[in-house]
Amino acid sequence: MIKVNSLDIAIVEQKLGSFKNKAPTAISRALNRAAANAKTNTSKKVREGYNIKAKTIRETIDVNKANKNKLRSSVKSKGEKVSLSKFKVSPANPRPTRPPKVLKVSVKKDTGLKEILGAFVANINGNKVFERTTKSRLPIKQLYGPAVPQMLGNEVVRKSIEEEARKTYLTRLEHEINRVLEKSK
Repeated sequence: MIKVNSLDIAIVEQKLGSFKNKAPTAISRALNRAAANAKTNTSKKVREGYNIKAKTIRETIDVNKANKNKLRSSVKSKGEKVSLSKFKVSPANPRPTRPPKVLKVSVKKDTGLKEILGAFVANINGNKVFERTTKSRLPIKQLYGPAVPQMLGNEVVRKSIEEEARKTYLTRLEHEINRVLEKSK
């Protein structure tokens, strides 16, 4: 999380000199770029440890942008458990002629494929992983992996994302200050 306080605003206003009224615009643009960077890095960092697609991660992330009246931006991830079919599954498609003896799934990259006895892939509104709850054919229940916010819960991942966002904010703030000064010449 990047916090902008009155001292930061005063420093930017001092650098802008006679154009100090443009300080909120420059700060908000830098904050928005840092938030976009955090969203991208979130996807990259999660995929370093989990066998999941970037699209699945991006769908859970909301970015609230800053503006010159509200110098605050945030990146939040909200979501429920992710269907096991969104991870690495072998076989990924149902085989009606000869089902496999054992379904294998890999959620984390460092663990490899693990066998799930009694699980199978069925095409019910797209391929999904199920298991039977009783010995009879029905009912079945869908299997899930961890939620994206749960994957982001790792302290090392979060600190890394925040550090990169902070670097981007400082770099972009200098760029935005120079941009205001160049435009006003």
